[in-house]
Amino acid sequence: MAQVYVKVEVDLDEFDDDDLIDEIESRGWLVREKEKEFLDLTSDELDYIVDLVINCKPGTTGREIYDKLKKR
Repeated sequence: MAQVYVKVEVDLDEFDDDDLIDEIESRGWLVREKEKEFLDLTSDELDYIVDLVINCKPGTTGREIYDKLKKR
């Protein structure tokens, strides 16, 4: 399942977090607490990581990383 992380700042004092979560979920979205922070890597840094894992065999963790990075 694809995941999308969205950071939203809302200045509406009349709504609390639970109200907003209920509204979003009622529209068919899944809301959950963010599990991990991602590093803020430059394009060059990401290219370097891709170069490190590009030749990993399918089914390995290295190949899974490569497959995720090539989608960026």
